[in-house]
Amino acid sequence: MCQEDAGIGGFKNIVVRLKNKSGFIEAGPGKKTLVNSLLGFNHESEYEYELNKLNSIINLKEKPDIITDLSTKKVGITDALWYKVANETQFVAATLPVYLVKTKNDKIDVSELLEIIIEQMEYGVGLITIHPTANKEIFSESKKRMVPITSRGGGMIVKDLIANGFKDENAYLKILPEIISNARKHGVVLSIGTTFRTGNIFDSNDKAQKMEIELQISLAKAISQYDVGVIIESPGHARPKDIKEISRVLRRSGFPIMPLGPIPTDAAVGMDHISSAIGATIMGLEGCSHILAAVTREEHTGGRPTIESTIESIKTARIAAHIIDIHNNDDTAIDIKIAKSRAKSNSCVFGKGKNYCDRCRELCPLLIK
Repeated sequence: MCQEDAGIGGFKNIVVRLKNKSGFIEAGPGKKTLVNSLLGFNHESEYEYELNKLNSIINLKEKPDIITDLSTKKVGITDALWYKVANETQFVAATLPVYLVKTKNDKIDVSELLEIIIEQMEYGVGLITIHPTANKEIFSESKKRMVPITSRGGGMIVKDLIANGFKDENAYLKILPEIISNARKHGVVLSIGTTFRTGNIFDSNDKAQKMEIELQISLAKAISQYDVGVIIESPGHARPKDIKEISRVLRRSGFPIMPLGPIPTDAAVGMDHISSAIGATIMGLEGCSHILAAVTREEHTGGRPTIESTIESIKTARIAAHIIDIHNNDDTAIDIKIAKSRAKSNSCVFGKGKNYCDRCRELCPLLIK
């Protein structure tokens, strides 16, 4: 499930294999930057719309590589979006299983959680996000922030810990041996979620986040010893200088990184598909953006992502991914094709065979020979 090679500075770079219907795609240092599109429904009335969204993504030219089902409502197995992604498309299906657990007084039934995880693994999911880092110590530290927690899945684990008076351990840690065993059996990669990613740029790279990253890396190392692929999620909102510092720590781990954004400014409300692409590019130039989450413009508007904005987010993330690949892998094939075409036609307009564009017309400098 994972391969190692000598990385920069002697650190081992780890590549994971994410399964899809046709086989596997690889993620990690030295590999093509992947794009992860998010969909899901919170009410049965939204199901058909999300299904139409999936069908629209299937027909895209600029397709994502992974589709994550964030649904919080259960449907029949074969109707589940993750099942359709895994068995009816070429994308890697990803899930956050804790979303489907029915909590009672904020408490999580770990038997139900494990049952959901095993079911998803058996029916083709290739990537599952877990939140094993939530604990009393990091939670206490996070309360010094403006916004302690912004992770929905991680928040559910924290609520469970609070409901049990922190007398019990993290729900995921209780069943981690079984999760690892089944992940190895079914060839599933585990993503160590970031419960304490920051929800604004001012809380970024604080002690709580540093504590969690250290624990994420420790858990990733332990899980990978069982021949199970692991990726690490981090960060959320972070100033450019903090993105660079966080990247320095994550890069030394060697594991593939899936940033959630990162979003480098809190002032891009309604335009977070752009701000997250900029943040991902900054992190990618630091060698720490291996799977990009396609953030939509509705990220902080309170609105539901539309089909159009979801497609827009994928296209935007694809541009960021390509820029990262130019820098890290010298992937310039399409750029060379476009540059040569412009040079040959003496026009900046690609593929249209015009002698000049409507902006410059006869003053076009490309006509000078």
